[in-house]
Amino acid sequence: MRRLFGLLLIVGSLNTVAGTAADYYEKALAAFDDERYSEAVILLKNALDEDRDHLPSRILMGKSLIHMGDVVTAEKYLQSALSRGADEEQVITLLGSTYLVQGKYQQLLDRIRSGGRSTTVELQILILRANAFLQQGRLDEAEQAFTRATRLQPLDAGPVLGLATVAIRRGHLEKAEQLIGRAEQLGTDPPGIWFAKGEIQRLRGNPDQALHSYDRAIELQPLNIQAHTSRASVLMIKGLDERAREDVEFVLKNAPGNLQGAYLKAMLLAREGKYQAALQELQGISQSLSNLSVGFINNHGPTLLLLGTLEYLQKRPDKAEYYLKRYISLQPYHLQPRLIMAEIQLQRGDPASAILTLKPILDQHPDNADVLLLLGTAYLQDKRYGEAIRILTRAATLQPDALSIRTRLALSRLGEGDRDAAMRDLQQVLALDGRHAGPGLLLSLMQLQRREYGAALETLTLLQQESPDNPMLYSLAGVARLGQGQPAEARKAFERALALEPGFQPARLNLATIDLSAGDYDAARKRYQQILRRNPDDSRAMQGLARLEELQGRPGEAIAWLEKIRNTRPAADIIPLLHHLTRLYLESGRPGPALEVARELERLQPDSLAVLELRGRAHLDLGELEEAGRYFRIIQQSNPDSPALLQRTAALLMRAGQLSEAARAVDKALQLRPDYLPALGTRVVIEMRQGKLQQALEHARALQATFPDRSIGYRLAGELLLRQGDRQAAMAEYRKGLAVEPDTGLQLLLFRARWTDDPERALVGLREWVEQHPDDRPARTTLAAAYHQRQAFQAARDQYRVLVEQSPGDAALWNNLANLHLALGQPEQAMAAAQTALRLAPEA
Repeated sequence: MRRLFGLLLIVGSLNTVAGTAADYYEKALAAFDDERYSEAVILLKNALDEDRDHLPSRILMGKSLIHMGDVVTAEKYLQSALSRGADEEQVITLLGSTYLVQGKYQQLLDRIRSGGRSTTVELQILILRANAFLQQGRLDEAEQAFTRATRLQPLDAGPVLGLATVAIRRGHLEKAEQLIGRAEQLGTDPPGIWFAKGEIQRLRGNPDQALHSYDRAIELQPLNIQAHTSRASVLMIKGLDERAREDVEFVLKNAPGNLQGAYLKAMLLAREGKYQAALQELQGISQSLSNLSVGFINNHGPTLLLLGTLEYLQKRPDKAEYYLKRYISLQPYHLQPRLIMAEIQLQRGDPASAILTLKPILDQHPDNADVLLLLGTAYLQDKRYGEAIRILTRAATLQPDALSIRTRLALSRLGEGDRDAAMRDLQQVLALDGRHAGPGLLLSLMQLQRREYGAALETLTLLQQESPDNPMLYSLAGVARLGQGQPAEARKAFERALALEPGFQPARLNLATIDLSAGDYDAARKRYQQILRRNPDDSRAMQGLARLEELQGRPGEAIAWLEKIRNTRPAADIIPLLHHLTRLYLESGRPGPALEVARELERLQPDSLAVLELRGRAHLDLGELEEAGRYFRIIQQSNPDSPALLQRTAALLMRAGQLSEAARAVDKALQLRPDYLPALGTRVVIEMRQGKLQQALEHARALQATFPDRSIGYRLAGELLLRQGDRQAAMAEYRKGLAVEPDTGLQLLLFRARWTDDPERALVGLREWVEQHPDDRPARTTLAAAYHQRQAFQAARDQYRVLVEQSPGDAALWNNLANLHLALGQPEQAMAAAQTALRLAPEA
């Protein structure tokens, strides 16, 4: 007991030496008044160790931490002070400040409400709430709160500056300047005045003046988070990334949830080439933004700008443009978002919109080379070459060494038709700076377009010396080698590009094309699949696989790939593919889906005759002859001066049963071009369908005389003679035609004419033809079916085996082969063939 008492005396004496909570508080208050905030925090911790319920210490701790920038911890101390019974008027505005700095705007509005307090506290609460409304984009409510605050205290500059900020957000910069002048007259809140001036100067495209203003605001108020983020943005525009990084780090240290700070950090990481880290940062921002209401986003300028830029950097241009348009409606004078939106519009191939985006700021920034370069590029894309040259010449005058501007000038001259002058300009650009890859690449592309493959290789060799690790240069060299008919050398170039950059897909696509041309379908398929493993939505690889399936006789699989592209790409971007898909559906006997795609094409290309023809053909195949004829008549009337179009329309009208219209169309074609062979042949067929057999035969004989080296006249004469019942004379015509021009269709006509009277002789003739033409699938299919009909099962089986090798995706061929194996007593082979047929066509 004596020992314990002694210890208590020792502890008591130590506490007496150290001081009471009140003593620590008084010392901390003196340190706070001298702006020695770290010392104040240490003393206040001692005070609270002595007395955890010492409320003045908790409140002063919150104040000190706010000044040090640790608003997260400050919030905790202030909340605990309130819960322990502190006077609300002493705490409420401090707590609201921590919410505002942390971006807890809704929490501030929910918990910090005005009413029933002293004038000083009410004024501070109104300003806090107004700023929260402002940050949420609720400009009307912010303006109301700032207006109430000015009425409450007319001589306080804070609410007046708040109204200036509202005007800035609305793009009313002159009104904002008037309000800032009024705040200056009041002589208070100079940090806010300097910040507001900086915002106006930044929006007007005066970065140096804006930096000076932000510097002054931060000198006077080091914890001004908005000033730090705005200064960082301007520093990045000027390329001063190291200085910008200091501001960003300060923002994120003192306001960890600040989205603008996180966004700027991601931009800095991306500019360093740290794309993965940047993407992770952006994903965090996306998660935070997803929790915001649509109403807030659509009216909050900073969030709109952040979202628009974020979507742009993540290659989602449509969403980016939506947000940037909303932002520009709020801040019409801000240069940077207009530049980004114009870039998006140019990338989308919409130069007219880019011109509309840029022209409103040209008067404000007549000497801004970025504006001039983009506007000149827009005029260039819009084929307004004279205006492009005028604008780009101004840009080149401002930045005479800007090679990108000179390059676009060359493009403008190219648009005016002076290709030689354009190429000379590009060569001069290369002479100025041989390391500049852009003009060199452009020059090589022009040379490739002009099929000057040797010159392109010389340019690319020069560029390879400067950039030996650039895979694009080797890929373009491969294209030039292909143009020179050197596939082996081209393959080496593409393989070199892939060795430098395994993910360089253009080279892999070109190698797949070489494989396709060489008939190495397995190798081509493997390359396309490698591309899709890296990028499952790569439409070029899917299109290559569609082509591969077509070449292997699997139109169903080809259609599946094209449909996948259709489902993943905007229709306007894949119009040629949709044309091909429609034709494939028609060729596969599926007019219903063909009509669906044709209707989609008609919405995209309402004046396209090719689309009208596809739609008419779909109606024709559906048996809707009147509707088909209507489309074919529109085509006929739309382009009456094209013999080719008139002939094709006549053939389609004939198929639709509208023989009179077909005859008129073919007559017009022959009036325009009397020796047009397709029209002459179509006329004979129309006359045959009309029953004018003698007239048709005379025209067929005339064809033989006019085109003695073509088989069409003999084929038509043979068909006419066959209709008249003279089979021998018909076969004689077919043989004459085959003598002058070997043709599968003629050979099959001769086979069918012989088959009726002499099937064995017909089989011999067709077999000899197939042996001479082993890749003639229609002839081989007819031969296999004929053997099958004659019950020559083994011979038929042998032909079907060849056919399934040539067309492994044709379920009908596999089914026929299965039946033949059964007929030959080969059940195992029959089962295997039948299973293949079932796999290829499970619903057939």
